[in-house]
Amino acid sequence: MYKPKKIIKDPEAKKMFKIVSGELEKEGKLNDNTIMIVDNMVLLEQLKQQHFADIKERGVVELFINGSQEMFRENKSVDKILKIVEQQRKLQAELKLTPASDKKVTGAVNENGDDFEEF
Repeated sequence: MYKPKKIIKDPEAKKMFKIVSGELEKEGKLNDNTIMIVDNMVLLEQLKQQHFADIKERGVVELFINGSQEMFRENKSVDKILKIVEQQRKLQAELKLTPASDKKVTGAVNENGDDFEEF
């Protein structure tokens, strides 16, 4: 039985580990290789939660003071969350856990066939 790394403290990240590892176990794909990818996804989730906390605390934009200049700028956590989400999506696709990579969906589409196949 695999467990999340000790560095994982965030409840949402632990929940993600449980969900993803459970899905892989159901499919018979949970092994040392896939658990490394799951660990990366969970670490990203923990980072994402930290950025959410930062946004909640400081807001989407922040006041930036440089000497006598004062301006508002975007909180960099917003952009980082978007990048983390994209990376998590790529890791999910690699594990074939996205709807587009689901073999059951692909199989159902291919079983029915279509006129395109005849060309």
